[in-house]
Amino acid sequence: MSPFASSRSFLRQIDVSTLDLFMLTCETGSIAQAAERGQIVASAISKRIAELELLARTPLLHRHARGVRPTPAGELLLRHAQAILMQVEHLRADLGEYARGVRGVVRLSANASAVEQFLPEDIAGFVSQHPEIRIDLRQNTSRAVARAVRDGVVDLGICSPSEEAAGLAVLPYQREHMVLVIPAGHALSKRRRMLYEDALDYPQIGLRDSSIVRETLDREAQSVHRALQQRIEVDSLSAMCRMIECGLGVGVMPEGAFRALDKAKRLRAVALNDSWAERELNLYAVDFAGLPAAARGFAETIAADMTRIH
Repeated sequence: MSPFASSRSFLRQIDVSTLDLFMLTCETGSIAQAAERGQIVASAISKRIAELELLARTPLLHRHARGVRPTPAGELLLRHAQAILMQVEHLRADLGEYARGVRGVVRLSANASAVEQFLPEDIAGFVSQHPEIRIDLRQNTSRAVARAVRDGVVDLGICSPSEEAAGLAVLPYQREHMVLVIPAGHALSKRRRMLYEDALDYPQIGLRDSSIVRETLDREAQSVHRALQQRIEVDSLSAMCRMIECGLGVGVMPEGAFRALDKAKRLRAVALNDSWAERELNLYAVDFAGLPAAARGFAETIAADMTRIH
């Protein structure tokens, strides 16, 4: 059971500035330092935190000679305060957009695979129908995308399934097939299809922070008692292709991304027969029905199963 007697009653009796000061105190570990950074007297912060503790009916800070640190209840309040203040910042930004004539913002995070293959066309189609709505797109790893959705940093996420996405509302978005990208004159260039284990003799070019793909390739290598020769890690799929063009290794990427990069003249994509090479990309939200109107409209436009949003 939550330590707070009634969350709605609790929130009605506090203000945003008090939450901000509580967060500042936790960050600095000192009421005096929080007072200095917040340009407020220390006694005022102490009074506000005491009022929070009275409302929460439990201590929120451990006080010791070197400063303060949050109690378990304080850590809970801190997480909620971060989410609340993030929403306040979103509200401020949204109102600013309205003042400039923009009538909504879709905050979207997606992995490189979705950005390189499917999203440009989907966003273009949506914006052509809704020019008054702005898309705030952030590219990240699949796990970071799921965390951003869960933490309320973005409205929607598009990524591969992962343990971080467990518990989020989910809709199918697209399917992709992974291929092995090699130079045109490579020893494997005459293959039309192959198992990934046949590529383990060659140095690999990997995408930095693409942990799900890297874990899959490591697992495949271990299953045949081999080691993955990860020679270079890069920040984008286009950079991966450039490294492969220069003969530095081979790499695994989605077939659609390879085609979008238009590298077929100097590179070849060999289809992988492995079961893991067929992958899902999903659309995630905390709650599709509770999305802001702009984000919900975008989800309804791109989701493979729109009926589940209603």
